[in-house]
Amino acid sequence: MDIKKMMTAFAVAGIATAGFAAIESANVVGYQNLETRAAGLTMSTPTFIPVGAPSVKLADIQVTGYEAPYWDDDDEWWYGGVEAGGFVLRLLTGTGTAEASYYWIDDPNKSIAAGWYADAAGTAIAGGATSVVIEQGRGLWITGKGLKLQCAGQVPADDVAYVTKSAGLSAVGNCTPVDLTLNKLFVNGYTAPYWDADDEWWYGGVEAGGFVVRLLTGTGTAEATYYWIDDANKSIAAGWYADTNGTAIDGGASSVSIPAGKGLWVTGKGLPLNIPAPEL
Repeated sequence: MDIKKMMTAFAVAGIATAGFAAIESANVVGYQNLETRAAGLTMSTPTFIPVGAPSVKLADIQVTGYEAPYWDDDDEWWYGGVEAGGFVLRLLTGTGTAEASYYWIDDPNKSIAAGWYADAAGTAIAGGATSVVIEQGRGLWITGKGLKLQCAGQVPADDVAYVTKSAGLSAVGNCTPVDLTLNKLFVNGYTAPYWDADDEWWYGGVEAGGFVVRLLTGTGTAEATYYWIDDANKSIAAGWYADTNGTAIDGGASSVSIPAGKGLWVTGKGLPLNIPAPEL
C-alpha cells in the first residue's frame, strides 16, 4: 500500500488528510467532513468505519463547523452552539420515510453535554448513541443548517454489497471517502441469463427498469437516472444505460461522478449494489 499516494489522492478529492496513518499494513485511518445544505435536506452516508468494526455507530459521527458556545458579558447571554432541532439526522426506511431521528445538540442554554439526543428536548437515546448502528452504504436524510457531518475511522477495506429492498426504494450512498464513477458500481446476486431449450426462451438477467439508480439534487429529487440492464432479450452488453431501451449514457458510465458520501435512491428488486472499496 502506498500511503503517500493514497493521501495525495484524498487531498485532491478534498478530504482532510491530517492524522492519516498506517495501522499495521492494511488500514488507513482519518476523517472527512461532509457538507450539509444550509436549507432543506441533504442525503448522505458515512464514509469511514470504526477500525476493526463492520459498520458505523451514531457515536462515531460528530457535527462540526458551528460557532463554539460562548458567554457574552455585555448581553449576559450564551451564543453559538447548535440549538435543539438545528441538526437532525434521520435513518430511512425502504420507502424513504424516517425510521428514527436523532438530534445533535450543543446548546449553552441546555444543561446537557454536546452530542446526539432522541429529541429536541435533549432526551437521552435509549442505549446511547453507541447502540444506533448505521450499516455501510445506508443513506441518511440530514437537516443541517450548512454544517458538517464529520466521519472518522478506517477507510473501508472491502467492497460493500448493499442489499436493496425487494419492493420500493432503498436509500444508499457512496460510503467511501473518495469520489466514484458509475462504472465502478455493479449489480450482482441475480441469475445469469440462460437459454431454456424446452421453452425456447431466455431467462434470468435483469430486465430494463429492474434496477434503477437515481442521483439526487439537494432537495431529494432525481438529478439523473441510470438503468442496469443484463437482459438476454436485448443485444447489448450488461451494464448501465440511460433509459430502459438500452440507450448509451452520453460520455459513458465513467463520466457519471458520485462524490464521497453522496446519496442515491435505488430501485433494486432485492439485488445487491456493489460499492467498491478504495484501491489501497
